[in-house]
Amino acid sequence: TTSKYEVKNKETVNSNTLVECTDKPKVEHFVKDAGIAKKCRPYQTVVMIRGTQKNVRGFLCQFPDGTWQAVDGRYRY
Repeated sequence: TTSKYEVKNKETVNSNTLVECTDKPKVEHFVKDAGIAKKCRPYQTVVMIRGTQKNVRGFLCQFPDGTWQAVDGRYRY
């Protein structure tokens, strides 16, 4: 939590408390911070590879042309 108090004449006249969930941090990627992509998110899907179902996980970013492209998930934070 983050608390902010406004005090005038030794009295609290305004206070705000911000509660943030820290077990699911905001997902970002360096291409988003650099202004190259608009949004980034993890994804999971099932694909067939040589007749066998495989669970695939990755990381996607949406680029200015509207397309979503896989990016290297090691650079997310």
